[in-house]
Amino acid sequence: MSRKKWIWGISALLIVLGVSLSAWWFGGGKAAEVKVKTAAAENSSIQQEVYASGTVTPVNQQQVTVVAPSKISQVYVKVGDAVKPGKVLVQMDTTLADAQVAQARAGVNTAQTNLTAAQRTLDTLKSGSAPSEFAFAGTSSQAQGSSSIPTVEIPMNMEVSRAMSMGRVSGLTGDVPAIVPSAEAQTGSALQQAETAVSQAKAMLQQAQEGLKVAQAQRAQNVYTASIAGTVLELNAQSESMASLQSPLITIGDLSKLQVTAELNEVDAGKVQSGQKVKVTSKVVGNTPLTGAVSEVSPQAASKVSLQGNTTPLVGIKVDLQNIPAELKPGYTVDLNIATAAKNNVLAIPSEALFQESGKNYVFRVVNKKLAKTEVNIGIANETLQEITSGLKEGDIVVLNPTAQLANGLPVQLDTGSVSR
Repeated sequence: MSRKKWIWGISALLIVLGVSLSAWWFGGGKAAEVKVKTAAAENSSIQQEVYASGTVTPVNQQQVTVVAPSKISQVYVKVGDAVKPGKVLVQMDTTLADAQVAQARAGVNTAQTNLTAAQRTLDTLKSGSAPSEFAFAGTSSQAQGSSSIPTVEIPMNMEVSRAMSMGRVSGLTGDVPAIVPSAEAQTGSALQQAETAVSQAKAMLQQAQEGLKVAQAQRAQNVYTASIAGTVLELNAQSESMASLQSPLITIGDLSKLQVTAELNEVDAGKVQSGQKVKVTSKVVGNTPLTGAVSEVSPQAASKVSLQGNTTPLVGIKVDLQNIPAELKPGYTVDLNIATAAKNNVLAIPSEALFQESGKNYVFRVVNKKLAKTEVNIGIANETLQEITSGLKEGDIVVLNPTAQLANGLPVQLDTGSVSR
């Protein structure tokens, strides 16, 4: 390279450096500042709330359902009817049930007759005047013809039976005199048999009576009555038609006591407890919200699959309503605003100032127009404010809606309208 070209290269480099130094000098010697919006940490009152939508339903309601295909004989109510407990709503066909009751009743009558006969026999034996039709097994022809000895048939002694089978005893051939129990022994055995027969007859009667109760109960299940006082809200039954298994035949509800059933996600459900106050709004009630209270929180979550195929655990809750207007009806959808917690005079910042990293909560404080990344601990929150339990003090300035380009130590310029410090 010639000396002349080398001098021109050095000169060009010096010019570039000069321009850069001039720009830095006249720019104040500072890097370009990022403009941010900010807010101050202030003491405030916060009411934490959970929001949900639910359906209005009666607190007390009755649904008449069938578990097996059956024919409806008669329907006694229509939609809108007011009913009282015990009112017959619908009757199913009882042809088969009637036959089963009749059969069971006949069984009771037969068992009762058998018991009466067995008891009469036992009473006769106990009185000592046994009838002549009883005979003792193994007696001689003379004994059988005698009217002085009762002829009650009793089982033979085991030893006698064994001896006869071996040919050593025969009351028929006369080889060896027959072993004949005494009249007292025969009468005692007959009495024992009669007592056993009475016990068995009593057991059979009791069994038949229980069978009749079962048959009558099954027949009674074919007649459905109202168990509560209320209004017929739904009717899916028609006389002389088959009952539906997919939907209740009749639904009755007490319209004087209504509630809202809703479902919450895991996070919100953890904040809700029985007794918490609820504000209820809907298009029907207008600008004046209804009041209510949480009456029940399900002890378990039910997983439901969304349209996208995701499984979400949801917890069911119930909210009892107060001062129910006439225009609010079961089946309507309403919005719930549940007050889960409230604190006064706590340090709070706008919720949009928070960001998370590795499971921890942070804010960017503005200190001397530079960012200071600060970890904070949080408490309750509402739609706009977040309680700060540690990490900030009153008056600290925090950046709103922090972006990924912000970093610790970065110089910032406060946007117009922001609070500076």
